[in-house]
Amino acid sequence: MSGKDATGVGREAVTGERSTFTTIQERVAANDYARWLLSPGLGLLWVFLFLFAPLSIIVLFSFYTSGEYGAIVSEFTLANYERFLNSPTYQFVIAKSFAIGVLTTLIVLPLGYTLGYYLGRTETRWKPILLGLVVVQFWVPIIIRTYAWISVLGRQGLVNKLLLGLGVVNEPVQLLYTLPGMMVGLVVSLLPFMILPVYSSVSTIDDDIIQAAKTLGATDARAFREVTLPLSWPGIVSGILFTFIISAGAFIAPQLLGGPSERMVAPVIADVFLKDFNWPFAAALSLVYFLLIGVALYLFTRKADLEEALEGTSL
Repeated sequence: MSGKDATGVGREAVTGERSTFTTIQERVAANDYARWLLSPGLGLLWVFLFLFAPLSIIVLFSFYTSGEYGAIVSEFTLANYERFLNSPTYQFVIAKSFAIGVLTTLIVLPLGYTLGYYLGRTETRWKPILLGLVVVQFWVPIIIRTYAWISVLGRQGLVNKLLLGLGVVNEPVQLLYTLPGMMVGLVVSLLPFMILPVYSSVSTIDDDIIQAAKTLGATDARAFREVTLPLSWPGIVSGILFTFIISAGAFIAPQLLGGPSERMVAPVIADVFLKDFNWPFAAALSLVYFLLIGVALYLFTRKADLEEALEGTSL
């Protein structure tokens, strides 16, 4: 086949694909049901059904009372909120969950930024593989990844075997079911939520801007501080939000890696729901936690432009 014939065949193929696509568009436009399914109003309906409707039920239940055998009594009361205000235990659990969320974020931020910055600026041919290693953990369910840490941090785990083999300790160290053990699980599982937004922001920074700063006399450190860091701020903000929200409301890591003294709000709410069968009080706890998270995000976004940051980062 000559080059001219091949070109003609290629054009015909492209024209055929465009014609097929145009035909599909015309059929969708002519079908009232298809247009309704793709309309923005339906998207708002799904948001209402799967977000606001369940939240409305939680709000409603929080003002009911709990009867015998876990029955929900439809009698308006503020007793559930009074119980929370008069219970230092539940207040301490929520405060501790927030503290762990902040601590996890402070640990993940420098680690994730360093790795994200390297992936965003490096030109190595191994870059796709390194990115794949960051993403690959999402292919494994979080409960399996958390269970794996039990074999690593246990008294007969890899860490203790290494410490004993090197002579650092004389007997196994209690790492599992402690706060440090739980923090290790949280930090490792949440690193990609910081790495990927930072990588997305850093990889879009034009090298010419950095070189222009250096040409004007800026050192590498000053160019990073005054050029790279501000331009990567959207990724930092996104990573902080993801890490804090997920870690403060973590469920699997506290249950499997934390001890009885490392109680966090998500497992406590689950116990009130499923063990105490007190759905109204559990709903009140959930709503209080939801509102406190909202206040924390509001205070944070007063210092960081959330809308601009999220628009500047595309995952």
